[in-house]
Amino acid sequence: MNEKEDYFRISKKGNVHTLSDQIPFNWKELMIWTSSSFIFLIWFLGVGVGIFVAILTLIGYLFYRFASWVYYTELKINEKSGEITRLKKILNRIQKTELIADKFDPKRFEYSELTRSGKTKFLMSYRTHKNNELLILKNKSDKKLIEKYITEKITIYNV
Repeated sequence: MNEKEDYFRISKKGNVHTLSDQIPFNWKELMIWTSSSFIFLIWFLGVGVGIFVAILTLIGYLFYRFASWVYYTELKINEKSGEITRLKKILNRIQKTELIADKFDPKRFEYSELTRSGKTKFLMSYRTHKNNELLILKNKSDKKLIEKYITEKITIYNV
C-alpha cells in the first residue's frame, strides 16, 4: 500500500503504517521548472538582470527542495502494539523519537481549518493530554483521503 501525494506519503510495511512529509527529490521536475523559469525571467527582465534573478531563483528552489528532502517527519502507527510515534529524521537517520500515545484511537485526530491568503488548509493534530500538531494538509480532498485511510485501513489488534 502506497498512497502518493507531492507533500506527504502514506505507506504500510508489515504492521506499521507510516505517514511521511518527506518531499521526494525529483530531477525531472527540477530541470523542467528551473529551465522554464530561466527562459521566462530572461525574456521578462532582459538578459543581464534575468540571468541574475534566474540564478538566485534556482539556488533558492534547490535549497528548499533539498532541505525538504533531507529533513522530514514520520508518523508511525503500529497495529500490534497500538502505539503512535513521531520520528524526526535527517538523511534517513532518526534525530528525535516522540511517543505520542500508547493506545491509538482514530477518533482523537482533529482537523482544524486554517485560512491564509484566501486558501483553506487543514492542520492535522492528534489529541492526548496535549495537542500534537502533525501535518498541514493543502486541501479538503487530502483531508478526506487521510481520514478514509485511518478509519478503513488501520486496525489495532491490541485494544
